[in-house]
Amino acid sequence: MDPVSTHTEWGDNDKEKGSRSVPEVELSYQVITSLLLGALILCSIFGNACVVAAIALERSLQNVANYLIGSLAVTDLMVSVLVLPMAALYQVLNKWTLGQEICDIFISLDVLCCTSSILHLCAIALDRYWAITDPIDYVNKRTPRRAVLLISVTWLIGFSISIPPMLGWRKAEDRANPDACTISQDPGYTIYSTFGAFYIPLILMLVLYGRIFKAARFQVWKTVKKSEKAKVSDKCLAVSPAIFHKKVNVDAGGKNWKHSVEPTSKPSCVNGAVNHGENCESLEIIEVTNNSKNHLPLPNTPQSSHEVENRNEKNAEAKRKIALARERKTVKTLGIIMGTFIFCWLPFFIVALVLPFCADSCYMPEWLGAVINWLGYSNSLLNPIIYAYFNKDIQSAFKKIIKCKFHRQ
Repeated sequence: MDPVSTHTEWGDNDKEKGSRSVPEVELSYQVITSLLLGALILCSIFGNACVVAAIALERSLQNVANYLIGSLAVTDLMVSVLVLPMAALYQVLNKWTLGQEICDIFISLDVLCCTSSILHLCAIALDRYWAITDPIDYVNKRTPRRAVLLISVTWLIGFSISIPPMLGWRKAEDRANPDACTISQDPGYTIYSTFGAFYIPLILMLVLYGRIFKAARFQVWKTVKKSEKAKVSDKCLAVSPAIFHKKVNVDAGGKNWKHSVEPTSKPSCVNGAVNHGENCESLEIIEVTNNSKNHLPLPNTPQSSHEVENRNEKNAEAKRKIALARERKTVKTLGIIMGTFIFCWLPFFIVALVLPFCADSCYMPEWLGAVINWLGYSNSLLNPIIYAYFNKDIQSAFKKIIKCKFHRQ
């Protein structure tokens, strides 16, 4: 999505004389730029092709969430194959050499595919939001048909933004220079395209991922509170007094005695057995000597309740640490997804929105315009890396593909 030509701008005298040849670029610049951009394009093609292959071949990955990721990979693959080679040629030669008809097609494909890629990120955020805030009902609603609907909407919006310049929504000056290939600089179209392709999706994604984080955090700490309630319940059971019937058998020295445990609700049987209807079940009789240092504490003794309390405290602390770790992972995941998206596209769309309104007074170095332009394109390379990194199943499928050990299951 080339907002404006990032190549040589001319002064008023040059405009009066008409277009002139763009200065020749150095051979070293062409070689280095070709190698860098070629590597970026090849890596982008490989990464997105691997995502598509993994989802197509691994049945365990064939679900609605991964259909959206697969469609995103297809879109980024289209950017890598249909758009980036022409953009790289334009960048290396420092001028457009393919004619205005191809320029129109290039710009339309550029806007269509890049817009659809951005909107796919919105669709993924929306699907995750529904899944985490309405997990019970959304299980039935999360169907392939819904995925197809979301994907179709992204392409329809992309078409609605990419087609208008070909139908005449542009300025006459946009085609004045045959060596340049730029998107429509019409102020109305600039606002329409930048807000539709980026600013509105950005706001939507920030809201959705903010709510996803709040919902995920609530669920994590809800689990911790449940475990703390269970700890309190266990503590109450540990310190509650048990009902015992004591039979004291004192020996000649009066030093030893026995406790036999019997429930009050049923009459006792012979030798301390408990009567269950017509049958008697034996209970273990605990024999304690008063001068023994190794006696076993009864369940309601302070020592036993203290041990249970310590154990529950340790369990609760461990669950709190797990909850904090999960919260940090959620923040990291959402931060990387949104941070990468904003880092790649925000500079580009700021330039795309501002420059058409201050073309005569604003100045941007040529190299900076090129960096910003390709920073946006690089998002198509980073998307498969991000979503594969946070999906262990896709990682596993990647390894099978790379090692050529894939067998359809």
